[in-house]
Amino acid sequence: MKVYHGSYTEITEIDLEKSLPQKDFGRGFYVTKFRRHAENWAKIIGAKHHTQGYITEFEYTESPFANSICKIKHFDDYCEQWLDFVVENRKNENIEAVHDFDIVEGP
Repeated sequence: MKVYHGSYTEITEIDLEKSLPQKDFGRGFYVTKFRRHAENWAKIIGAKHHTQGYITEFEYTESPFANSICKIKHFDDYCEQWLDFVVENRKNENIEAVHDFDIVEGP
């Protein structure tokens, strides 16, 4: 499946050291399966940084072994558990993670 990342700068490699805390799912590299979402974000963040914004496309293949080598959290939809998770991550000012998931998926 193709996934997309919208940014103010061109992404040549993923560098988690550049990710910021207090995001919905915590510090990490965010992608979406919807190109339009990445385009909208690139436009917003690009304007903030006085650039055109960039879309980077990745091929994501979920391995049948992913659950055995990665700790994955999946939210099917917006729910109270999702909201609690987002609020805790947004409140966390530390670089240390609120959770220990490798991949978080959800709305």
